[in-house]
Amino acid sequence: MAGPKAKGCVAYYGMPEKDVAKLKTLNTDVLFVFAKQDKWINQEVVSQFGKDMATAKKGLTVKAYDADHAFANPSNPKYNKGFAEDAHTASVTYLKKNLKLK
Repeated sequence: MAGPKAKGCVAYYGMPEKDVAKLKTLNTDVLFVFAKQDKWINQEVVSQFGKDMATAKKGLTVKAYDADHAFANPSNPKYNKGFAEDAHTASVTYLKKNLKLK
Protein backbone atom coordinates (compact mmCIF):
# COMPACT_ATOMS: atom_id res chain seq x y z
CA MET A 1 0.00 0.00 0.00
CA ALA A 2 2.91 2.39 0.64
CA GLY A 3 4.38 1.73 -2.78
CA PRO A 4 7.90 3.04 -3.35
CA LYS A 5 7.81 4.86 -0.01
CA ALA A 6 7.92 1.54 1.87
CA LYS A 7 11.26 0.93 3.53
CA GLY A 8 10.37 -1.96 5.81
CA CYS A 9 7.60 -4.29 6.87
CA VAL A 10 7.17 -6.01 10.24
CA ALA A 11 4.24 -8.36 10.73
CA TYR A 12 3.31 -9.78 14.13
CA TYR A 13 1.34 -13.04 14.00
CA GLY A 14 -1.00 -11.80 11.30
CA MET A 15 -2.29 -13.78 8.34
CA PRO A 16 0.20 -13.18 5.52
CA GLU A 17 -0.82 -12.17 2.02
CA LYS A 18 -1.36 -15.23 -0.18
CA ASP A 19 -1.53 -13.51 -3.56
CA VAL A 20 1.94 -13.76 -5.11
CA ALA A 21 1.06 -11.01 -7.61
CA LYS A 22 0.46 -8.65 -4.69
CA LEU A 23 3.66 -9.80 -2.95
CA LYS A 24 5.60 -8.95 -6.11
CA THR A 25 4.55 -5.31 -5.65
CA LEU A 26 6.31 -5.06 -2.27
CA ASN A 27 9.19 -2.61 -2.28
CA THR A 28 10.80 -4.06 0.83
CA ASP A 29 11.62 -7.29 2.55
CA VAL A 30 9.52 -8.53 5.48
CA LEU A 31 10.23 -9.46 9.08
CA PHE A 32 7.50 -11.90 10.09
CA VAL A 33 7.02 -12.67 13.81
CA PHE A 34 4.83 -15.62 14.69
CA ALA A 35 3.92 -17.96 17.52
CA LYS A 36 4.49 -21.66 16.96
CA GLN A 37 1.50 -22.60 19.11
CA ASP A 38 -0.90 -20.41 17.12
CA LYS A 39 -3.58 -22.68 15.65
CA TRP A 40 -4.54 -20.28 12.85
CA ILE A 41 -1.27 -18.75 11.63
CA ASN A 42 0.64 -21.99 12.01
CA GLN A 43 3.89 -23.37 10.61
CA GLU A 44 2.12 -24.53 7.46
CA VAL A 45 0.88 -21.00 6.77
CA VAL A 46 4.32 -19.52 7.47
CA SER A 47 6.06 -22.10 5.27
CA GLN A 48 3.70 -21.31 2.40
CA PHE A 49 4.34 -17.59 2.92
CA GLY A 50 8.07 -18.30 2.66
CA LYS A 51 7.53 -20.12 -0.64
CA ASP A 52 5.29 -17.33 -1.92
CA MET A 53 7.83 -14.66 -0.96
CA ALA A 54 10.57 -16.63 -2.73
CA THR A 55 8.39 -16.89 -5.84
CA ALA A 56 7.83 -13.14 -5.63
CA LYS A 57 11.62 -12.71 -5.24
CA LYS A 58 11.21 -10.86 -1.94
CA GLY A 59 13.25 -11.20 1.21
CA LEU A 60 11.71 -12.75 4.31
CA THR A 61 13.04 -13.17 7.81
CA VAL A 62 10.93 -15.25 10.19
CA LYS A 63 11.18 -14.99 13.97
CA ALA A 64 9.34 -17.94 15.51
CA TYR A 65 8.56 -18.25 19.20
CA ASP A 66 7.33 -21.28 21.12
CA ALA A 67 4.33 -19.28 22.31
CA ASP A 68 0.65 -18.76 21.57
CA HIS A 69 -1.00 -16.05 19.50
CA ALA A 70 -0.73 -12.53 20.97
CA PHE A 71 2.28 -13.44 23.10
CA ALA A 72 3.57 -9.86 22.77
CA ASN A 73 0.36 -8.26 24.04
CA PRO A 74 0.72 -7.55 27.78
CA SER A 75 -3.06 -7.48 28.24
CA ASN A 76 -3.36 -11.04 26.90
CA PRO A 77 -3.19 -14.01 29.30
CA LYS A 78 -0.76 -15.69 26.87
CA TYR A 79 1.72 -12.79 27.18
CA ASN A 80 5.33 -13.91 27.37
CA LYS A 81 7.59 -11.09 28.49
CA GLY A 82 10.85 -12.69 27.34
CA PHE A 83 9.57 -13.52 23.87
CA ALA A 84 7.85 -10.13 23.59
CA GLU A 85 11.06 -8.31 24.46
CA ASP A 86 13.07 -10.39 21.98
CA ALA A 87 10.53 -9.78 19.21
CA HIS A 88 10.51 -6.07 20.01
CA THR A 89 14.31 -5.90 19.89
CA ALA A 90 14.36 -7.77 16.56
CA SER A 91 11.71 -5.43 15.16
CA VAL A 92 13.48 -2.25 16.27
CA THR A 93 16.80 -3.54 14.93
CA TYR A 94 15.16 -4.38 11.60
CA LEU A 95 13.46 -0.98 11.35
CA LYS A 96 16.59 0.94 12.28
CA LYS A 97 18.52 -0.91 9.58
CA ASN A 98 15.86 -0.48 6.91
CA LEU A 99 15.13 3.14 7.80
CA LYS A 100 18.84 3.86 8.18
CA LEU A 101 18.44 5.14 11.72
CA LYS A 102 21.03 5.06 14.48
